[in-house]
Amino acid sequence: MNNPGMSRIPQVPSLLRRVGFSFLLGFCLFLLGALLQGVLSQHGISGVSAYIDDLVMGALAGLVVFFYEQRRSKDVTQKLAVIAAMNHHVRNALQTISYVPYTEQAKQISLIQQSVNRIQWALREVLPGEQPGDGEKIPPTAAVSNGKAASSADGTR
Repeated sequence: MNNPGMSRIPQVPSLLRRVGFSFLLGFCLFLLGALLQGVLSQHGISGVSAYIDDLVMGALAGLVVFFYEQRRSKDVTQKLAVIAAMNHHVRNALQTISYVPYTEQAKQISLIQQSVNRIQWALREVLPGEQPGDGEKIPPTAAVSNGKAASSADGTR
């Protein structure tokens, strides 16, 4: 279980980092608003026109939050797609294993090995962060070598 892909836990930024980033973003928006207010004051714009400053800052803050939520939604959607793909491949392999007792003994080892190969392929190809290029691009359904299956089927291991 030393496979880095299997033990990978998503890194969640600490509370201090998230709070710090939020305050930094808020302070940057404050500075931008103060700068815009100063520019408006230098040009002699005040009264109702100064409220445009507040409107612009509100729209800017709304855009920042919107883009943040869009990025977060995209990340969640991608993670759900990976989970769905893994679920599909592992369930297919496990269904084959569940039917093994109803097959002839000579095919049992071969079917189990094919299922194990399919799960290993899914772990290698579907999960992100694995080393590309060290495996096949299609799920191996008949990737068991004849010699290994034959020696296992006749009882010699």
